[in-house]
Amino acid sequence: MASVTSKTPMLRAAAARGYAAHAQAAAASRGSGEVQTTTLPNKLVVSSAEPNAPVSRISIAFRAGSRNETADSLGAAHVLRAAGGLSTKSATAFGITRNIQQAGGSLTSLADREVVSYSVAVTKDQLEVGLKYLEATATGQVFKPWELAELVPTIRNELARLPAEVQAVELLHKAAFRDGLGNSVFCPDYLVGKHSSETMQHYFATNCTTNRAAVAGVGVDHQLLVGFAQSLALESGAGGDNKSTFNTGEVRREGAGSRAAVAVGAQAVGWKTALNEAAAFWVLHFASGVGPATKRGANNGALTKALAGVNSSSLFNGYSDNGMFGFIVSGNAKDAGKAVEAGVKALKSLSVSDACVARGKALAVMAVADITENQSSLHHQLGEESVVLGQVYKKNDLIAAVNAVTTGDVQAAARKVASSKLAIGAVGNLSHVPHLCELH
Repeated sequence: MASVTSKTPMLRAAAARGYAAHAQAAAASRGSGEVQTTTLPNKLVVSSAEPNAPVSRISIAFRAGSRNETADSLGAAHVLRAAGGLSTKSATAFGITRNIQQAGGSLTSLADREVVSYSVAVTKDQLEVGLKYLEATATGQVFKPWELAELVPTIRNELARLPAEVQAVELLHKAAFRDGLGNSVFCPDYLVGKHSSETMQHYFATNCTTNRAAVAGVGVDHQLLVGFAQSLALESGAGGDNKSTFNTGEVRREGAGSRAAVAVGAQAVGWKTALNEAAAFWVLHFASGVGPATKRGANNGALTKALAGVNSSSLFNGYSDNGMFGFIVSGNAKDAGKAVEAGVKALKSLSVSDACVARGKALAVMAVADITENQSSLHHQLGEESVVLGQVYKKNDLIAAVNAVTTGDVQAAARKVASSKLAIGAVGNLSHVPHLCELH
């Protein structure tokens, strides 16, 4: 078991440079709302906020999500997430679990289409322990064959429990983007247990480099975080950008029962587009309806009104270089089929009034405040934006971008959706769900 009493090289360096004393002075002098970002010479991005937060949350994130998988490594990002906390070069799986628990902390791993991240949350007096095992987990995995084999039941259980709506969204991405963003966040069933130690080591070495990494923290001094980032044993290298284009198509998975889940998407924009254009789509998402605002209230927005009668939600997924706007419906197969037809008609004739835009902007501003004022979601935002965009949008910048959106901007976004080709993912009893060629 790895000892928790010896200082890590980063903390020794931090103390030598006077960072510990600097942290106390800085915490007393800086306001909690300031976001700081530093790009190291090796291209690793470091971002932090709220140094006075009572709990320290730190993450190491990589552009290693499923869009980076190739035909030989499909499912690797899912395995990488599931393997978080397994044995490393400096600690056993038991040692990591035991010492994090003894510190009263938590160590988690997350993966989506663009990012794989490892995060630790500890109280400030246990920061040394948290950073030690975060570093070991995120940079020192060895992927022992017998430990990978032990992940098989866990991964199969995750796949078996996927809600139909999530399956439909995964199929939608496959139809819309094919490779790249079309790669599922979840390991294909036929590949579960097929990832060798060599496959995982190669995937990590290819995608988890300094140029594709970020360190983000909330409740920790920025200079201390910079020192930690400088000490990480990561290879340099930019890797490849797996760009994805939006295509029309459909992927259907027939199943037993009387219910169906369907996801429909049109092309939107990515977050590397001009912020004002991305903000217009975000406002459109809220303006077109995201469900009732009050208990037993009615749906507001042209899109959600068209989907009344089934479980539904609007959909806006923004990635670095592309995006998707649409809706998800689920319910009785016959009702879901009718809802798809109504939803597509709403997308093709989507229009918003000044009142809709005002409501959408108010909801978008509230969403920004909710994300940035919650320390856990703020921490997630810092990591995602740092590693994907190489910068962090401050709260005031996001709110200003939303407030600057005009009705004309949102209507232009709606026209782009209306003129876009469509993609569909559907799962379940699809006897009443129209094919893409039948929708006009």
